Amino acid sequence: MKIDILKPSDLLDFRENLSLEGKTARTINAVLSCVRGYFDYLILKEIVITNPVSAALTIQVKNIIVEPLTDEQLQLFKSHIGNWKININAAFHLMLATGARVGEVAGLQKGDFKLIDGKLWINIEDAKWGSDRRIPVLYKDSAIIIYKYLETIDIYNAPAFRVSRRTLQTYADQFKNDTGIKFSCHVLRHTLATRLLESGVDIEKIRYMLGHKTHNMTRHYTQTAKMNVADLAPTIWQGDKI
Repeated sequence: MKIDILKPSDLLDFRENLSLEGKTARTINAVLSCVRGYFDYLILKEIVITNPVSAALTIQVKNIIVEPLTDEQLQLFKSHIGNWKININAAFHLMLATGARVGEVAGLQKGDFKLIDGKLWINIEDAKWGSDRRIPVLYKDSAIIIYKYLETIDIYNAPAFRVSRRTLQTYADQFKNDTGIKFSCHVLRHTLATRLLESGVDIEKIRYMLGHKTHNMTRHYTQTAKMNVADLAPTIWQGDKI
């Protein structure tokens, strides 16, 4: 169809066709947003007068909440991965203690790890959305496990954990199947973000740790956090007096 004769009803048909092709609501919204942006450009260039891609075409997408691991589930997880190969165990401890993406962990080389002032750091480059960053391993027990593993390998310019992203995801599925816990590598990012926020860590630091592009994305990751607001309440009762 010619650009200058497209009507909102044509875009509605287009949306329905995308749905029939099996596209998800998020994908359809992304496609419509792209077309809407293109027509905004055409309006600026005075090629068309109106934008046929109405905002009403956007499909409401249910907000999916990823539940972080509870204390009990976290202890079970640590115990479970302790029985896996040392490289797999170390890789999952790194995800748990840094919030790094599974693909980022799989791609790290020994040279990306640094011991600075007694703290273990990782350097992530070529990350998603340009989120290159140097971040510390936050949990002492995890840092020790990772460092001891790194001492067993000599090659600096090959993947340190000698495992692919797909393999790590397979191990995550195995843990889920063995325990019945809703789990994926992604859950570890949500778990770290939630615990940091509950501990009073500034959201900007959490955003940097996770390599998020926006604060809104970080807020999505921490939406299940339980805030301790007791310090905000005034004391009105002491002993037997108001």
